[in-house]
Amino acid sequence: MAFGFRLTRDAQQDLKAIRRYTVNTWGQEQSRKYLQGAREAMELLAEFPGQGLVRLDVGEGVFSFPYGSHMLYYRLEKKQLVIFAMLHQRMVPTEHLQGR
Repeated sequence: MAFGFRLTRDAQQDLKAIRRYTVNTWGQEQSRKYLQGAREAMELLAEFPGQGLVRLDVGEGVFSFPYGSHMLYYRLEKKQLVIFAMLHQRMVPTEHLQGR
């Protein structure tokens, strides 16, 4: 079943930080490519939300899906995939996702 998707304000802030870091480290073109790939991963998840891993360690109804060096965290709400975080894979999710 295909879902629409949206990003929470926190997830939007995560993407802005990723963009800023990527531009400063690898340049504008690499940043554009990486974020375009992230969007494609989000669209894939909206089409096939079961691709993600159930993350009971993070919270009930939470899933994660890897993209590049990051992990997308999302929930399914009323036929919509809600992406609430995009964290670097080295980050401990339980330390960074409280209140999201």
